[in-house]
Amino acid sequence: MHRLIEFIKRIYVLVIFIILELLALRSYATSTLYTESKILSRTTATGAAISGTITNIGHFFSLPEENRMLTERLALLYEELELARTGENFVSEGVEPVAGYATKDLHFRYRPARVVSMTTNRQRNYIVLDRGSDDGVSKDMAVITPENELVGYVISCTEHYSIAMPMLNTEFTTGGRLVDNGYVCVICWGAKSMYEVEAVELSIYSEPKEDMAVEVRSERLPDGVLIGHIKSFEMNAAQSAYSATIKIAADMSTLDNVLIVENTHYGEIEELIKQVE
Repeated sequence: MHRLIEFIKRIYVLVIFIILELLALRSYATSTLYTESKILSRTTATGAAISGTITNIGHFFSLPEENRMLTERLALLYEELELARTGENFVSEGVEPVAGYATKDLHFRYRPARVVSMTTNRQRNYIVLDRGSDDGVSKDMAVITPENELVGYVISCTEHYSIAMPMLNTEFTTGGRLVDNGYVCVICWGAKSMYEVEAVELSIYSEPKEDMAVEVRSERLPDGVLIGHIKSFEMNAAQSAYSATIKIAADMSTLDNVLIVENTHYGEIEELIKQVE
């Protein structure tokens, strides 16, 4: 008890000061309508800022799930677009067909996936995806970003996972096409930069230019999938073709949600190629 009394003696001046300050603030706050409104607006703004900060923190931690849901929705929208191009109606699990339209298999199907792990600092880089054969994924399917930019192609699958070879692999090749004039080329990677690939075997009549867009030309993908833009170009020593350096459109260092694209007619095309080889 003695210690409590001594403690109160030491702080009673501070306690009285705080009480008087609170009374003075209360008196000032209620003295006029103007001061009431100003203080109310200040406290409301402060509360809103704190609430907004808390909301933003919660939103940040929910972003991966939101991005996954958006990628799934985007896959459906790409399929809707594919059917719209052919005059067919989009039908998928849980979606009723529209009366008056015939339903057929899609030429290209899109499956959302997420990057489990990947490398970018090797000559032969690989990407592990969280979708496998149980999800309908198989070898030779293409992988693109939600923004319709090329990533690479699936080369192996298990039941629940698949491995894709990205453009950042010295064994990677695919067809390319200059968007402005339609001239074709071969796309490969020379292991010089994780941000660039090479376009070779460009016709001497192709007239490449800096910033010209280059898209994929492959039976595994529909038209319009972007590879990147021409950064520089030169004629080869024999003066028979151009080669160009392409700045990759997809940011390989931040890949997270992707789309796996299936050409449902790919098996038929593959059989035809085998017959003529």
